[in-house]
Amino acid sequence: MIRRNECKVGKKRLNGMTLIELMIAVSVVAILAAIAYPSYQSYVLKSYRAKAIADLSKIQLKLESSYNSGYNWSGIISGSNCSVCDTPSSRYVFSIASQAGKAYVIKAEAQSGSGQTKDKCLTDESVDYMTLDATNAQYPEDCWI
Repeated sequence: MIRRNECKVGKKRLNGMTLIELMIAVSVVAILAAIAYPSYQSYVLKSYRAKAIADLSKIQLKLESSYNSGYNWSGIISGSNCSVCDTPSSRYVFSIASQAGKAYVIKAEAQSGSGQTKDKCLTDESVDYMTLDATNAQYPEDCWI
């Protein structure tokens, strides 16, 4: 029978990470996060912009479907609350303006508290809103692509 002497622990190799290995792993994760986070923020802003554009179209459809020799939007937008919109009011606030009772302009204004005004589409034009009017004209046009 062969016996093993377990008393010599000096010959055993310790398992674990050194401080250098840990610092390398942390720096790799930090570099990946620094690249990924701005891209993620950009996609979030684009998704809320797309949702606001869809809500502008919903408001327009609601206005046109209830047209009776004039537009009545009291049931659609009251104050800053939109009844048909999916976009949170912390991102965009919707409003409708009348032009001589026969036309309208629907406006979605980006809110700065949520960071939505940092959207590149809106800041390139130096505006913080999007509009859609009765003739289906869209402003700024680059945001609607």
